[in-house]
Formats: sequence, C-alpha cells, structure tokens
Amino acid sequence: MSRLALASASLALLLVSAGCAHTPTERERRSAEIHYDLALQAQQAGNLQDALRELNVSLENDPDYPEAHNALGILLHLSFRRPEEAIGHYERALKVRPNFSEARTNLANVHLDQGRYEEAIKLYEQVLNDMLYPTPYIAQGNMGWAYYKKGDTERALESIKAAVTTNPSFCLGYKNLGIIYDETGRTDEACRQFTRYRENCTDVADAYLREGVCQAKRGQVDAAKEAFTQCEAKAKPVEHALKDDCRRLLEKL
Repeated sequence: MSRLALASASLALLLVSAGCAHTPTERERRSAEIHYDLALQAQQAGNLQDALRELNVSLENDPDYPEAHNALGILLHLSFRRPEEAIGHYERALKVRPNFSEARTNLANVHLDQGRYEEAIKLYEQVLNDMLYPTPYIAQGNMGWAYYKKGDTERALESIKAAVTTNPSFCLGYKNLGIIYDETGRTDEACRQFTRYRENCTDVADAYLREGVCQAKRGQVDAAKEAFTQCEAKAKPVEHALKDDCRRLLEKL
C-alpha cells in the first residue's frame, strides 16, 4: 500500500473512531445507578456538596443517564443558583428521553424563575398532555403562576384551582391562590385560601404566618395571635428568619 493510501486509511479510521460514542458497560451503568442513589441520600440529608460529587461520578460512568442529569439540574437550579447549567442538564435528559416529563417540568421551572413565562407555559402544556405523568398538579399550578406573572390573572386562578382539585394537599397551590387574591385586593378570599393552606399543610409554619397576617388585616386579633404562636412553634430550626417574623408580628398585636 502506498504512503498516500496508508495515510488516507489511517485518517478514515481515526474519523470513525472519533465519531463513535462510548457505550457504557453493564458495570459502568450499575456504578452510575449506585452513585445516583448515593447522591439522592446525600441530598435528603442536606449534604449538597456530597450529592454534587456523587452525581458527577454517576455521569462519568454513564454520560447519558437521564435521571442523573435531571437530579443534577435540580441541585444546580435550586441549591447552587446556577440556572444556565441546570438548563443544559435538563436538555440533555430530554434528548436522551424525550418523554421525560419531570425533566421538562423542571426545565419550565427555570424559565419561570427567569421571567421567560411564554417558554415556561409551552413546556408545562406539553407536560400536561402526558397522561402518564404522575404529578400533573405541579405543572398545572406552576403554569398558573406563570400566567399570573405575565398578567393573566383569570387564567392563573383557573389553572391553580385545577391543580388543587387534582391534589387537595398541594400546599403551594393554596399559598399562590392566597397571594393572588391578596395582591388583587380580595382579602376575604385570600384568607379563605390561606386557611385551606394551613388546614392541608399543618406542619408548614409559613401557612400559619400567612393566615395570621390575613386575619390581622380583618381585625381578628385573637385568631391572628394564635396563628403567629403556632407559626413560631412550627418553624424548623433552619427557618430562623421565619421564626423571628412570627415572634415580631405576635408582639405587635
């Protein structure tokens, strides 16, 4: 074979090799799953750096593991406040698994936080067309909040009401309904929604705080005092600011 032919053959082989993505072995896939599980355990325990390390190791073993990309996106978005990096991981998860509605919802949540309401709503609508998605109320409720932020209050209320109808224990839905009614001057309805928030989410200190503030606006001083007392008692150790707010409001009454 001539030198030119040999060089051409070598170049062709190099190009073919470069174009072949590494397919994880069964051992690598299993390792990716193990490190993914360890990451979830670390995250639940509040060890965010450990969770980040475990997810990176998981993806080193299997770069196309969609659950790990989705989990890393959540961590980057909500814990480390790096939304653009989170978007990349959600998009990678969806490229690997186009019907991964949880990742699509989380991608929409980033757009919602960044004020890209139209993009968020389109993604939420896609999720709500997935009849197999187990938590549609999350997308429904967040879509309602996106509508509210872009100025369509009636569609916002309609969407969030549908969410709490689907899941009567959806704390964020009642909270957002209360906020919308309060900010649009419908105090009585706001108080009703904050009461539902507290009734369905009895361990959430914020629910007592918001109900108490609403009761104070209506002149229900004794009820507001009880709400602020419960708020202070229910506040978790990490909720220092919330606990202080409850105490301060109680002292003012």
